[in-house]
Amino acid sequence: MTDTNVNLERHGDSITTSWLSGIRQGEELAWQRLLDMYLPLVYLWCRRQGLQDADVLDVGQDVLQRLAKGLGRFRRDRPEDSFRGWLRQITKNAIGDHFRKKQKQGVGQGGSSAQEQLASVPAPEFDDAATLLADEVQILHHRIVAFVRSEFSEQDWQAYYRITVENQAPSDVAETLGITRNQVYLAKSRIQKRLREEFGAFDEGK
Repeated sequence: MTDTNVNLERHGDSITTSWLSGIRQGEELAWQRLLDMYLPLVYLWCRRQGLQDADVLDVGQDVLQRLAKGLGRFRRDRPEDSFRGWLRQITKNAIGDHFRKKQKQGVGQGGSSAQEQLASVPAPEFDDAATLLADEVQILHHRIVAFVRSEFSEQDWQAYYRITVENQAPSDVAETLGITRNQVYLAKSRIQKRLREEFGAFDEGK
């Protein structure tokens, strides 16, 4: 499954034009899939800024509200535009507002000193870009794989996994699972096709 990572790193995300259209039209399944795919990234970005779990959830809710209101403004006018980058900026703004709100809550207790601290609150920065990108890619990779896996039976997935990831011989896999070699090859082919579709789907409409 390593070949799918290359596409994800190069293009930035896996959200398609048709998928976005479904979300904008209020399709519940499309919206739920967006949450399943990208909410873990929002939580990652929040934790990278040192937020505690309760604050992560609060900021996450804020991001979702901003996302729902602003989704119609997302465009891919340039080759480098990506949904992930756009969502990262929304999260960055929400984290900054969260910290400023926390600072304001302390103004009554700290007087002019607290006012000075409030004025000096910096905008959050996502440092160590290479490590952050690797974490993002890993999360999206796992979410896409989990989504595709849910479409197939456990037997088909085991056939695919054992022959592709564990490099077991097709005949051995067939014997272990109690199916024919043809069924093993068919499961591998169908699952690989779906994975390629999912990891390559973000090229649609670009």
